[in-house]
Amino acid sequence: MRKRIIIPGILIILAGLVLIDTVYAGLYLDSVHGDSINGVKRVAPGFPADYAIGHCAHCHEMHASIDGDEPDPDANSPSLYTLFYDNHINQTDNFCYQCHDVISFQSGGGIINHSYSYRAGGYTPDTFTNVKDSFSFPPTDSDHNLDDILAFITGRWNYTVFSNPCAACHNPHAAQGDPAASNLAKSAGTRGWPVSRPSLHSNDNNAWGLWGDGAGEKMRDYTIGYQSPYRFSTNLFYEPDGAATIPTQNGSTLTDYVTFCTDCHNDTNIINSTDLGRNLNTFDWNDEKHGIGVADDNIPNVDEPATCNRILPPYQAGTCGTYVLACTDCHEPHGSPNIFLTRKEVNGAVVTVDTGTGAGPSGNPNTEWFNLCNRCHNIAIGDGRHDHPATIPPSPPGPGCDGLICHGPLANEFALCSNCHNHGNGDIIDFFGNNQGPYGDQLF
Repeated sequence: MRKRIIIPGILIILAGLVLIDTVYAGLYLDSVHGDSINGVKRVAPGFPADYAIGHCAHCHEMHASIDGDEPDPDANSPSLYTLFYDNHINQTDNFCYQCHDVISFQSGGGIINHSYSYRAGGYTPDTFTNVKDSFSFPPTDSDHNLDDILAFITGRWNYTVFSNPCAACHNPHAAQGDPAASNLAKSAGTRGWPVSRPSLHSNDNNAWGLWGDGAGEKMRDYTIGYQSPYRFSTNLFYEPDGAATIPTQNGSTLTDYVTFCTDCHNDTNIINSTDLGRNLNTFDWNDEKHGIGVADDNIPNVDEPATCNRILPPYQAGTCGTYVLACTDCHEPHGSPNIFLTRKEVNGAVVTVDTGTGAGPSGNPNTEWFNLCNRCHNIAIGDGRHDHPATIPPSPPGPGCDGLICHGPLANEFALCSNCHNHGNGDIIDFFGNNQGPYGDQLF
């Protein structure tokens, strides 16, 4: 619900007339930045100490002056947003980092913003405590590239080249804090809603509302087939609230992150990734097995057992083909020490995917993705689907791909899991990188 503050009696002098008008604060008083107790409070040399918490001047300097001291104007142009610092410079230098960092202008020190694995998954070993660090992983790891985001949104949805890329997902005048929760359960009423859909972005921040806080904006609204995963080290409590109740389990308290993320990540938008050196895969979540698409068993035969018999709790074999995942069930929104923004904790346990080519639970190379997949699927080398001996003929419904072609000439050689199992793919890619043709349906 939007709060509105009315400040009467403001005098506007125009063409000799004295008018009485009203000023509306709109969403801001509901936001984490405008909160009168925990909101923005800048501490900086020369900045007035008596400015109230949540005051606009903690971010905006309307005339570039503080206590009569007029700093030199920007050498290039005036700030479009009257901010006290450059809106965006690069991946590690951004206006938002002036507070969301270990060294901070915010009163009391740096602002704590843990990973999603910590906040929703209860992964308390999480060592990342601020937004800047979340976007500052080394090249071997992964994070959303802010320059790529800015390039993508420029010219779309009322964004310009001068926009802050953080504002692609967050309305700074509306965003609420999602509390840094421990393993203890917290009620849905204590949660905040931090995101706003980029496709609904408006130049009027009051018109650009939050996503997830209202009716029709939860995962339960997106699909009745949603099941929350377990939180870290427990089979009793569920994401995102850490409760053991039905509303938490069925997505009634979780933002519809599928609709949110597919504003950008879908089957039509071409998004360049500087870090990967290529465009991201396009995909339609309506076709994906982990999306709305049916997760069937492809008529299991002798060497391909029914995958639904190998599904792990809290997912159930009897309804295995109906589940639809939220993007955040597997991915970190900001960044991760794993590749492809893969979460450090998934469905109750730690996940390590450093390169994808490393060893999985079996010790065999190129099977590191099993560390993620095995959080929900009981996959084993030798189960028929993932170990095709070169001595047996191809098995239906495959396209004619025997073990030698698919998994290499040696017994412990395996094609990289992500050759076939990636967003938007329905083709068999063999050990040598050659396309062996369509599998018959999506492979992810």
